[in-house]
Amino acid sequence: MDLLADDNVAGQNLLSIVSRGSAIIAEMLRLSDNIPPEFSLPDANNTSASPTKGAAASKYSAVIFDFSYLRNPELHESRIGGDIDLSDLDEELRESLLPMIERFYSLFESVFKYISDLNRFLQDVDDGVYIQLRLEDLLVSSSGKQLLSESLHLYGVMLTVMDSRIDGPIRERLLIAHYRYKGSSETHSNVCRLCRSTGYHPLVARRPPSYPEDYFARLPPPQRVVMMVVNRLRSDDIYNQMKEWPDPTHRCTALQTQAAMVYVMLYFVPQVLHKEHSIMREIVDRHLSDCWVLPFYMGFIVDLSVMWEPYRAAMAALGNTVDSRRVRDVNARHVAAMGERINQLRTLLTEGTLTEDYVLDNWGALLNVLREANAELRWVMLHRKCQQKRLREAAWAGLKEEGVLTVLVQTAQLEFLVGRELKALIGGKEGRWQALRADCAERMGELASFFSGSKELTRVKRDERLEQWFKQLQGVIEGLEHGDSTLAGRKIQQLMSAIKDVGQFHQIEGNASVRLFLEDAHGQLRQMLRLVNIKEDLLIALATVSDFSFAFALIRDYMPHMHHLIKSDPFAVLLLRATFLKLATVLDLPLVRINQAGSEDLASVAQYYSSQLVDFLRAVLEVVPVNMFRVLNDIIQVHTGSLKELPPRLERQGMKDYAQLEQRYLLARATQQVSVLTEGILAMEATLLGIVEADPKRLLQDGIRKELCRQISHALHTMIEFREEGRKGELELRLEGLQAHLDGFRRSFEYISDYVNMYGLKVWQEEFARIVNFSVEQECNAYLKKKVYPWQSRFQSRAIPIPVYPPLDNNAATFVGRLVREILALTDANACTYLDASSGWHDSSGKEVLGIRTTSLLHKSIGTAGVRGLDNTLSFMIVSQLHSFVSHHRKEVASLKEAFEELTHDLGASSTLAANASKVYSTAVSRTAKLWPSVLQVAGRIGQAQLLRRQFASELNFTCRLDSPHLSGALEVVSDSLTNDVSCHYQHPDKKPYPSEESGLLRDIAPYLDTMGLTSPILKIYITTEPLPYVAVAIFLLVVTTLAKYKFEPKLQVFVPKDKRDCCDSTPFIVGVITLLKQFHSSDTHRFIELLCQYVRCQIVMQGKDKKGSSKELPPEASSVLIFLGEFCKFSNLDRKTVQAHLPPYVLDKFPL
Repeated sequence: MDLLADDNVAGQNLLSIVSRGSAIIAEMLRLSDNIPPEFSLPDANNTSASPTKGAAASKYSAVIFDFSYLRNPELHESRIGGDIDLSDLDEELRESLLPMIERFYSLFESVFKYISDLNRFLQDVDDGVYIQLRLEDLLVSSSGKQLLSESLHLYGVMLTVMDSRIDGPIRERLLIAHYRYKGSSETHSNVCRLCRSTGYHPLVARRPPSYPEDYFARLPPPQRVVMMVVNRLRSDDIYNQMKEWPDPTHRCTALQTQAAMVYVMLYFVPQVLHKEHSIMREIVDRHLSDCWVLPFYMGFIVDLSVMWEPYRAAMAALGNTVDSRRVRDVNARHVAAMGERINQLRTLLTEGTLTEDYVLDNWGALLNVLREANAELRWVMLHRKCQQKRLREAAWAGLKEEGVLTVLVQTAQLEFLVGRELKALIGGKEGRWQALRADCAERMGELASFFSGSKELTRVKRDERLEQWFKQLQGVIEGLEHGDSTLAGRKIQQLMSAIKDVGQFHQIEGNASVRLFLEDAHGQLRQMLRLVNIKEDLLIALATVSDFSFAFALIRDYMPHMHHLIKSDPFAVLLLRATFLKLATVLDLPLVRINQAGSEDLASVAQYYSSQLVDFLRAVLEVVPVNMFRVLNDIIQVHTGSLKELPPRLERQGMKDYAQLEQRYLLARATQQVSVLTEGILAMEATLLGIVEADPKRLLQDGIRKELCRQISHALHTMIEFREEGRKGELELRLEGLQAHLDGFRRSFEYISDYVNMYGLKVWQEEFARIVNFSVEQECNAYLKKKVYPWQSRFQSRAIPIPVYPPLDNNAATFVGRLVREILALTDANACTYLDASSGWHDSSGKEVLGIRTTSLLHKSIGTAGVRGLDNTLSFMIVSQLHSFVSHHRKEVASLKEAFEELTHDLGASSTLAANASKVYSTAVSRTAKLWPSVLQVAGRIGQAQLLRRQFASELNFTCRLDSPHLSGALEVVSDSLTNDVSCHYQHPDKKPYPSEESGLLRDIAPYLDTMGLTSPILKIYITTEPLPYVAVAIFLLVVTTLAKYKFEPKLQVFVPKDKRDCCDSTPFIVGVITLLKQFHSSDTHRFIELLCQYVRCQIVMQGKDKKGSSKELPPEASSVLIFLGEFCKFSNLDRKTVQAHLPPYVLDKFPL
């Protein structure tokens, strides 16, 4: 019975279940590396927890619950629903993390469905659903007992990995979050029962009572089935490993996979561990006679001397294995063997030794050396992780990690070379066989012709018997086929013996030519005999012996020694390549069943494990860029310190001053060190790790980018830190230091880039922009409901990660936030005044606080990407303030709707004058007075941010015109052209189409225009919203109320507050008003202007009616509004004719706009 046949329903069902188990574990490992920090509440047991994660978890702790929520869900929901802040927080969590919560729940549900499907399959087998198939038949079939054992083993591994990688409290919080946001499902209660917290924590030495057997008993497979499988594993070698490990001392190595299965399954039948002394004795004697540290899946290991401590029968059986004298004896054997193995491997790896003939003649000896080396590596590396100090010291007495790494590297290199020779032989076997057969047969034909006596120029007497014998031999040789290696080998040996015997005939013995022909034919037959024994089975044997899956996690312990090896000899990377290829064998374990089942999970699982291998390769090779940047520090010191920059022209008498031979020698020596460090990687060939090809040149570039990214991030994080917000002079001091540091770093990096085959400036700009954009994205999370987490960011990279630092204060998450807040503090409208004539902010003494000089310094220190990052952050702040204004307006106007209606009615048409205008305006102002303090603050913050954006755009545009005049000119032309097209469309929509969106020109050109400052931030639309009732009237009243607190200063050409305690700088307020109106229909702006002009006319008329008033001068209220309108038109690029249309000529004569 072929259980894996396509038409075998039972076999395909069981194979599908097993393949699904491997995929579930891969997904579990993948998700466990990306647990949302919000669900990781602070844990006293985890001292290495990230402060960032702790802060995120504490923020959401009020809306994240464990299973205690289920006792009274209504109480918790009513508490959240009754608190607006908690409701917003809960909605924020839902929008940000619901996809991840659903993915975790799908994982937990998959574990439940796996064991449910497995139990259903076993029940169907018992019930006879599969015709002529019983459980006993499965355990007799080779594939059946393997699949059944693997299915139970994988379930136990799932439970173990889930509890060790995803803490119980985290599982409960994720399950409750899914229940709250998505509701209950058919399987929810069972999933919760299976995944509830066990009380186990991997960092706590003492585990809960009856753990893990109680955990495994929550949803167990049938105990009868488990016992039958355990009994089969006790007696059988289900994977036929003993064939590849024939030495009795290697029995534990050969059966280690089975031992791992037995270890996991015994937790489903804990009574065996407690009471069945004979069974445990048999299991230990067969599988664990000299080892007690066991790998049970993909690098997960267990120390049985610790895990079996609570079980009486298990510990009694293991007692002999962990006896100190026994451990010392095994250690002594391995220590002696390791020394011998190093000498053997060194001899075999001597250049010129491993030729094709040597591999063919000594295959058995080579395989024995590899068996011994791999068995020793497995025992030594595993038992280094023994948890008991006494046993660990005994197991590692006389051993050193450097020696173990040497054996590992040399063993991997020997495996690689032998495997390469075998693959070449197997690949060319057919062609070589045919060539040797034809040549040998031809020689026999020539010999037959020779003894026929008919050949000219030969004086040999005809020998008819020899002639016929050689012809017969020719026919036999021509009929040789290598398909049946046993038959072909027997025939070849007979032919070789016959040729040897015929050589003793006196007719042949005396003829040197014939003897030479026979010797050549004998050699060719010998080559054919070697070839006939070269089969795919040899590669399978080599792969079995060289399996390294047990060290998937252990190998990281040897990374420091690999780094030291590469530092001492950069070309050691070429040797380590074989080690990386050896490590790639770990993919065979999880993928073999997925591949057999034809599952769609194959690519996903292979991608995950391949990416883990590539990550390890990167981690090993990153020592090269790390050391390269250490040398780079010396280059930076020379460049920025003592080395003078050569001028474009140099007089002969000044050459000696610029020679600086000592400094240039130091520079050359450092450059040579950088070049040598990278030579090894650049000489390394591409390496296929699973399904991912690791290109060494790309890995080197990624490593350099990673280290560059780390150094830039560290400089930005540490150097942009302010002891006190708004402290004058500190910003420029910090920026000057940052500029000097980064400029020297950049110039030195560009200098060495040619020696490592990279485009230095391009790499610098790309990584700097990526760091800034990532920081802006994280900073702007404060203004978003749906957060973008670092691992979700499109700017973050697994290969070249941007470091995430804990916030230095509560107001900013990154250096971008600190810099923005420092700039906002310096330009605070309550402390300084913006003067448009100087494009800067000035304090009360007239000293410039921030202006063109500071903006230029900012640009030089953090570059165009940094300035754009600050600009984007300010944009998010503006959006947040605008949303605040909209919500405030909707709420407050509803309560004062009657007042706005009365004002609108009393004012009448804008072209007329209101009756009793003084009373109308004063009443409206007094009734709405409580609205304006908060709106004034919002408008001021928006205006301040807009002016800063305007300042940044001016700096970018000026620099672009200087540095890239052609690009600047071209973009201006394109921008003007597109603007004209849009204007023409709105003027003649029937004749002029809107610029096609399909071409993507508008979308593609916008980033360029923003980067070179060819946009007007004040005129942008930041939000879209439904029309707000009375928005023009409300802003009109805000302006009238606020202007009463200002007086115009002719010298400065700006409004200044009459009392600084009452209001702030006027220009941000004016710009803020423009921005507020810009978010709504243009009719609201026109209505606003109409109301202001009506107000001016009313004030003039009221002055004329007042006997005490003078008609020669305009009223102060009217003058202030007219000045405001002038500034409004200037900053909003509004045509002044719009205002002039609503004012009589004599007003404009007295006060021209």
